[in-house]
Amino acid sequence: MKKAVCAAVAAVLAVSMLTACVGGGNGNELSVEEPDMWTTQTQPEEVTSPKQMESETQLRNGLAATGNAPEEKLAFYEELLARDLCNEEDYLEMAQLYADSGDAVAQRRMLWWAFRLYPDEKYVHLLQDLAVRYTSEEDAAAALVTALQQALTQKDGGALRSVTEGEDWREAFQEAPELFATRTCYESENLKAQIESDGYETEVYLLAADGTCLYGRINDAGSLIASAVFSESAYNGDAEACWYDREGTLYKRYQAVLDKDICVNSLSVEYEGVTYAGTLGEDGSIMEEQQEKVTQAGGVVYAYEVGGRRYLYQEGASRDTFRMDCETLGLPRLEIWE
Repeated sequence: MKKAVCAAVAAVLAVSMLTACVGGGNGNELSVEEPDMWTTQTQPEEVTSPKQMESETQLRNGLAATGNAPEEKLAFYEELLARDLCNEEDYLEMAQLYADSGDAVAQRRMLWWAFRLYPDEKYVHLLQDLAVRYTSEEDAAAALVTALQQALTQKDGGALRSVTEGEDWREAFQEAPELFATRTCYESENLKAQIESDGYETEVYLLAADGTCLYGRINDAGSLIASAVFSESAYNGDAEACWYDREGTLYKRYQAVLDKDICVNSLSVEYEGVTYAGTLGEDGSIMEEQQEKVTQAGGVVYAYEVGGRRYLYQEGASRDTFRMDCETLGLPRLEIWE
């Protein structure tokens, strides 16, 4: 009897377990018509990287969602740029973002591309006023400035031309030269350089910590290499300016003393192998005897051949108003770029 009861209980338990497994119950029991609650559902990944976005609309929407996050905004703009989807406003915005990040080279490039696509005088002014800054930590810029310094110190017009006409120079200092002059500043522990370069002419100033200034100008006609002392925002002290033709041959050399950019006391000139000398007042005025035919032609004699009769004169000048100064020698007044 006991065995029969046990068998019946076992049968009931078996039926109950089977019912629980195959469904039909209520409460927390599983149904064959319901999904398996333990199965992990695979959701499509949300696309957040600009490179993964397929359309311009997605990129623009993503850009709008970045808010004021500069790096994220640049990532979207750069993807638009890579797909050639940028408009004028995009180039300007990228230029500003690069400027804010301290990347003046990229800033200049964006302004240049904007100018090429949307010609406007405002871009010319922006580009001409922009100075890219390098330090001695940039190896390419440091090597070029070192080569410049050597050429200017040695008064080697040919070497100066070789440096400024090289491919490395164009990449570092002369972007888009056919349309505007690019400005570059360089600074090391003991030297500052200011470089302005375009497709026609390059000007460089090298200013040492002790005030020694080297200047170079080179164009299709020839080159000029000068040295002076810069102090108290002007040239003061001995100065020399050497003029070379296109082949690098020296044809004119000025030597003078400058006082606040004005040539004073005396002047020595070597011109086409002949040496000339001139006497000047403390204000740069001409003290030499004038030649009537030069005066009648509207000129001023400023130096006579040493031991001879020939003379040098300045056209379009009056003795009463003409003053010998640094610019007469060929050395422009130096303006330090901030």
